[in-house]
Amino acid sequence: MLGSLSSRGLLGLALALAVGCRPAPAERAPSGGAGGPPLAAEDIAAIRATDSTFAGAVQAGDAAGMAATYLPDAHLLPPNAAPVEGREAIQRFWKGFLDAYQVTFAGGADEIEGRGDLAYARGHYTVEGRPKAAGVPPLHDEGKFVEVLRRQSDGTWRYAVDMYNSNLPIPGAK
Repeated sequence: MLGSLSSRGLLGLALALAVGCRPAPAERAPSGGAGGPPLAAEDIAAIRATDSTFAGAVQAGDAAGMAATYLPDAHLLPPNAAPVEGREAIQRFWKGFLDAYQVTFAGGADEIEGRGDLAYARGHYTVEGRPKAAGVPPLHDEGKFVEVLRRQSDGTWRYAVDMYNSNLPIPGAK
């Protein structure tokens, strides 16, 4: 059901997107360069709201709600798996994950920067997955992520690119 994604990879992905719910230790305006004005406090708050919306959808087991935080042409880049392209495919990806696990996670953006209508968040996560069916192994992962977001005309921010990876060794690797 989960395709070629490892259990740890799926779990890490869930957390990576939802980690912006805690305040970041550091937020600063980008230095120099072109591309529009630095992010305003309202933009940083709106980016955190996107992360919170995603996190709420994860906790509710709502794959459609999770997918709604992505742009229609977004790219999800999970480790050890092919890219997932487009909101509909991303929703199917998350549905497979949520069908298999009850997920809890923690984490946060360590840095949010951007200019104009483009921003990125870099952060960390920890995620746990309790299997919904017998024979499915439990999940635990800790890692880091980078998200690229675009501001929409209504002032909200949506994920354009989401990439994460684990800090833990691959099971069985030496």
